[in-house]
Amino acid sequence: MIRMFTACTEEVDDADSAVAEILEQIDVSRLSAESAGILFCHYEFIETDLIREICSRLPFEVIGMTSMAGASDERFGTFVLSLAVLTSDDVSFRTAVTVPLTAGNTAEAMTAAYNEARAKLPGDPAMVISFFPFLSDISSADILKQLDIACGGAPVWGSVASGMDMSYDHARTIHNGQDYEKNVTLLLLHGPVDPEFIVNSIPDRNIGYRRVVITESDGCVLKKVNDVPLMEYFDETGIVMRIGQDNTTVPLMVDYGDGSKPVAVAIYGLTPENWAVCGGEMPEGASFFCGEIDMEGIVESAEDALKRILDMNRKNGLLMLPCVTRYIMLTPDQEEEMKLTRKLIGGKIPYTLGLSGGEICPVKDRNGKWQNRHHNFTFSACLF
Repeated sequence: MIRMFTACTEEVDDADSAVAEILEQIDVSRLSAESAGILFCHYEFIETDLIREICSRLPFEVIGMTSMAGASDERFGTFVLSLAVLTSDDVSFRTAVTVPLTAGNTAEAMTAAYNEARAKLPGDPAMVISFFPFLSDISSADILKQLDIACGGAPVWGSVASGMDMSYDHARTIHNGQDYEKNVTLLLLHGPVDPEFIVNSIPDRNIGYRRVVITESDGCVLKKVNDVPLMEYFDETGIVMRIGQDNTTVPLMVDYGDGSKPVAVAIYGLTPENWAVCGGEMPEGASFFCGEIDMEGIVESAEDALKRILDMNRKNGLLMLPCVTRYIMLTPDQEEEMKLTRKLIGGKIPYTLGLSGGEICPVKDRNGKWQNRHHNFTFSACLF
């Protein structure tokens, strides 16, 4: 069984003060011998070298990522560093970090890092927590695919790092105080973990009724639907997609045909051929419905996810990663999801929250097996 403790700090300049504040909130003497940390922080904590100092003084390994904002039981905001400590008497935790990823080494790098952590465990992991870098030349869906192969389909939960703004220039992954621009960090959990995973993207009322079948694609690149070029279909249905414009505001609710819940996928951009580069895999034969994301739908889907979490009646710990796009689209009240989380969850379950550049969360297929998926626009959670 896993127990979780949380802490946070807004001290970005003084390592002694930051560590003292964290250790006031987490009694290290109550931790089991097996413990690991999950950390979300603004990039400024890296600029001031505070992350390195904090992690060097903690008696456990830490993985994490940068986030545009963060939250825990105590507080929320842009410059909140949030830390969750997982601890257990019967679960083992081991971490690893890949070499910098390139278009040619992804499979090898993911396998090597996974094997490094796996070799330190008494058996295969029950789940993996992982944080991905934001890379323009490698899709996060492909990174996840390679990790899924390496770990033999064990459930993977985590995120693509977010930065200080939507340019992702300062998005970093973190491993034991070191930040990385192109490396994946891993935490393997072995033992009786039994997590629950929750994803919720947009309300049903914001999803169109017309099913679109993918008839030509290449990985995450969508070329034809219903046997016609993609842009021709969009023009016919009044959906505007243009090269050089922001095309990320039209969610595609992808049905992979395995009985799992449809996954919200964004269109990141268009190629010169007018093909769509998507945030998740778009296999031929799968289908999707076009959706719409708005402020009311964001709050409604967050509230629904949080109430589902409470209905599960688990109290040991909660990790949450809502999409950073949701945070941006809630302007001027960007922190509304965080306020809602504190209102519904605060005092009931220890929790920590970061903002995701791409949500990694399993969904169950028709046989009840977890299938690892990459999501966009989604409120994602892992509950112990």
